[in-house]
Amino acid sequence: MSEVLDNAVKYIEKSKTGLLITIGEDGAPYARVMGAFSNDGVNLYFETGRKSNKVKHIKKNPIVTFYFQDENQSYDTFKCVSVTGEASEVLQSDADFRDAVEKISVRYPVLKENVDKGEIGDSVIYRVKTKCVKAADYTEDPKEVKEFV
Repeated sequence: MSEVLDNAVKYIEKSKTGLLITIGEDGAPYARVMGAFSNDGVNLYFETGRKSNKVKHIKKNPIVTFYFQDENQSYDTFKCVSVTGEASEVLQSDADFRDAVEKISVRYPVLKENVDKGEIGDSVIYRVKTKCVKAADYTEDPKEVKEFV
């Protein structure tokens, strides 16, 4: 893995939340703060309600972007990471489902508790297979770097 991707993975792992950006049926971008997510390298997993607008958007256009940024940064030390890829549902019968639950539960423990009780309800887990990572680091030159996975 390149240094840009290594640094991006570390940044994602330290992030408490991320912004999930989808494209709505109207063609407009929609951003939501997400806490129920995890990463596997630069690929991501996230949990959401099956009846949410996110799911409707992803069914129409599965390309999503996750954006990570520490809100308390000063301009001269600003860093952020965005990950763009294709989202696909991880089925409960899929071997990756349990692994995704374990990883997401580090940030969002109620997910594992609900799955263990058989109360996954109307939740769905998505895997984002990353195609592009963009990292900005204002302490470095060049300030922004794009990596294709």
